[in-house]
Amino acid sequence: MCNLFFKYFIKQKKNILFLIIIISFGLIMSSISKIENKKTNDEYISSKEESLKYHESIVKEAEEKLSQNNLTKEEIEDLNRIKEDFSKLLEDDRVKYEASKNSNWKALYEIHMEFLKPEKTNSFIAMGLDTIDIHPLTIEITYETLKYLKGNNIPSAHPLNLQRTEFDQPRTSEEEKILNLSSKKTLVGTSHRLWDFFTNNLVLIYTFIIVVTFGILFSKLEESQNKTIRFLRTSGASKFRIVSSGLFTGGILTIILGLLIPAIFFGIEFLISGSSSFKYPITTYIVKSDYFSLMSFGYKIVPISDVLTKSLILFLLYGLFIFLVTSTISTFVKSSVKCVILSFGLIATLQMFNKWYNPFSYWRVGKIADGSINFLFKTITYSFDKSCKILAIGICILTILLICIAFIQDRRRNGYA
Repeated sequence: MCNLFFKYFIKQKKNILFLIIIISFGLIMSSISKIENKKTNDEYISSKEESLKYHESIVKEAEEKLSQNNLTKEEIEDLNRIKEDFSKLLEDDRVKYEASKNSNWKALYEIHMEFLKPEKTNSFIAMGLDTIDIHPLTIEITYETLKYLKGNNIPSAHPLNLQRTEFDQPRTSEEEKILNLSSKKTLVGTSHRLWDFFTNNLVLIYTFIIVVTFGILFSKLEESQNKTIRFLRTSGASKFRIVSSGLFTGGILTIILGLLIPAIFFGIEFLISGSSSFKYPITTYIVKSDYFSLMSFGYKIVPISDVLTKSLILFLLYGLFIFLVTSTISTFVKSSVKCVILSFGLIATLQMFNKWYNPFSYWRVGKIADGSINFLFKTITYSFDKSCKILAIGICILTILLICIAFIQDRRRNGYA
């Protein structure tokens, strides 16, 4: 019986449309990221080239003035100081320029780590960050991230000045703009594409496909309009057996879809930008107290593989939960169209209630995996372990409910017979 459900699913023409949509999204995202990454890198090299020329002109001008004979002692001291200061900046720019041009990330990490030392307070003025308050933990995380990247010899992307963290909460659009200029980077490669997939709300594509596909499939069980379902019902198969097979098949297909969609994004990114390290450092946030404030959180830098694994687990559990919610609605709503519309309406409405005990709010799987969801909703109640448990409980309850409904319907049918 499971084979019949598999065949019915595979024959659906809308699956080809879904595949085209997923591939299109993957191509667009990977192409845009590669263009942005190249643009940022070229702009950085260009800015260092311009800075190099500017500082060279200052040093040259100071040397020319020092060659004059009619200078006072104070003027000579000032010119020597200017020459010395700008010679250091010139050397720094030359190193950055050569390192960027040759993709020598290790040298770039060393330079930026030097800038983040406590005695280098003027570096934030040079970066234009003196007008906003940078949280001390952000500076610490930036230093530790660069140290990790250097130690593991992992390439990154510009800018490297600052690692954006949840500890910095900009109060105005101007502050947001300043922070983005110094911290917003476009990383390319397979591991980064998967992380973007889980953090950029693309889970909603998965939800859409599940609702449309299984909302229609399970409504057919009630409508009896499909040849496969009609055959099963006229052959004497019980409703309990049909529903059990449908749930088993639907669950497997949901998991396959949940693995296939990220795999498509992974494959497209590999073809366009190549692979990237699964050891890349990601900042995760740890709750340390029982009330919300920035002081309530600590941090831990982990390999990107850690958060990707957690995201995938939540992604699959959330998919199974949505599949069962849609299946439950289709049990009571006989029309396929009405079932899909009602499912979308209910899920979209409940997704807006951002409470830790609401499994519908777990669609932000990436933010749950790294702990940043607590900053988003100003709470300390979300966690990966708690989310997994609640989704698992929801899956069990809905599965038992659907089986019980099918069993009751069989008893009633046999009673009438």
